[in-house]
Amino acid sequence: MKSLEKTLRSLSENPKYIFKLTIQGVMVGIFAGLMVCLYRFLLAGSENVLRGYLSIIQSNVLYIILFFAALAVMGLLIDWLTRWEKDSAGSGIPQVYAEVKGHMEANWAKVLFSKIAAGVLTALGGLSLGPEGPSVQIGGMAGKGIAKLFKGSKTDELRLILVGSAVGITAAFNAPLAGVIFVFEEINHGFDKTLVFIALVSAIVSDFISKAIFGQATILSFPIYDIPLESYWVLIVLGIVIGLLGYAYNVGMIKSSDVVSRLKIPSWLKFVLVFMVSGAVALTIPEISDGGHFMMDMLNMALPSLGVLVFLLLMKYLFSMFSFSSGAPGGIFLPILVLGAYIGAVFGSIFVPALGLQHDLIYRFIVISMAGFFAATVRSPITGIVLLAEMSGSTESLVAMVIVSLIAYVVPTLMGNEPIYESLYDRLLRSKKEEYVKKPSKHVLSEYIVPLDCNYLNFKIKDIPFPKNAIVVSVIRNGKYVIANEDFHIQYGDQIHILTDSNDYPYVREEIEELFGD
Repeated sequence: MKSLEKTLRSLSENPKYIFKLTIQGVMVGIFAGLMVCLYRFLLAGSENVLRGYLSIIQSNVLYIILFFAALAVMGLLIDWLTRWEKDSAGSGIPQVYAEVKGHMEANWAKVLFSKIAAGVLTALGGLSLGPEGPSVQIGGMAGKGIAKLFKGSKTDELRLILVGSAVGITAAFNAPLAGVIFVFEEINHGFDKTLVFIALVSAIVSDFISKAIFGQATILSFPIYDIPLESYWVLIVLGIVIGLLGYAYNVGMIKSSDVVSRLKIPSWLKFVLVFMVSGAVALTIPEISDGGHFMMDMLNMALPSLGVLVFLLLMKYLFSMFSFSSGAPGGIFLPILVLGAYIGAVFGSIFVPALGLQHDLIYRFIVISMAGFFAATVRSPITGIVLLAEMSGSTESLVAMVIVSLIAYVVPTLMGNEPIYESLYDRLLRSKKEEYVKKPSKHVLSEYIVPLDCNYLNFKIKDIPFPKNAIVVSVIRNGKYVIANEDFHIQYGDQIHILTDSNDYPYVREEIEELFGD
């Protein structure tokens, strides 16, 4: 009852509530920003340690034996960490999605420790896993920690988890706008004005911290040249190619994960074997080890030959699929961008000379393809476009990125392929279903925007089949709060606030999203 009163009071005292959330948003920006920067720093150091050791190991048998013994220990430690805190396994983005949807209740402190420690181990072991997915979960759990500190409502807690998730992308890429957009396009799937404001505040704070630690240079520093307008038709070809490859990537990732999940071997043995294979890869094809920063640096220094590009692209895909299917803590965000870059490099190496274009235009195709492959796999084209604009420090490729991203988005969608994170979310829910236990009752206030194609436009609230365990408490129309009664007519663009019990929230949210055609 106290939770209900606190939630309703927050609505009636909106300016004070926004101010309180702003202060919390600043604190999330500081705490989550520092946690993600720590994670980023430790992973960069771990990758440098691995590269340094590989440079001196050469053919020294003793060093090689010690290397594989260390890898076996790392595998055992990963097994212990993922059993100690199950919610730290995998990417981290589906886990945040499940938490926000009400299907999970993670221990924020345990996840923070386990995710950071496991990330260091997977980087030292050379697994092809990225830091960005875990950074989203680290940021989200840091936001949850701040919410617990303030002992706010469940609604505030979910908001701060989303805000922290935006910080994860911001601090990982120095890309505050992409971080905020990613939360709305990929995780929240809705537009909450209050959340936008708080997320921007938090993202700006964390971006300042990130740039103070790692510098203000953009992630990518490729030379940028304009593609001639008469050659824009080639972007259609590129979009189709990327769409098909995105479909193949998503199918391969899910199928390989299914195969590994069916193996009847102890988890500790699985992780030890995964680290052993990773060690063999590091000794034979060190370029594809770790998330992909080394492969990106290769493109920045000098473009390899077409044969080398194709070989590295294929090997990186196979090794990323192998690494992620193991269930080790780590993401696919960076490997997706790296694969996109190499698809663009291969495509450009073929078409640029064939069309008689300037050689350095290959770099334009690299940047465009990174955004396109992100759209083809994750199915969040706006995030991909904004992210690459911030990573490259340029908006000159904007139109080309939009063309390729839209085509790359449509192709796998028409082929009936689910976005990769939604597939992983569904798998996570299936594994969590038997573990779900009802928590003590709390109230959750959620917000839904009435879309233009809603079947209930101009209907009275009493005539809309809302779930029986959900209450419409207020509506924001044209920026003004309205306490809605049962005869209130719903219109396009209305922001509807619905109150429900936290135990019913996952199912109520799904029903309402289906009701409004989300």
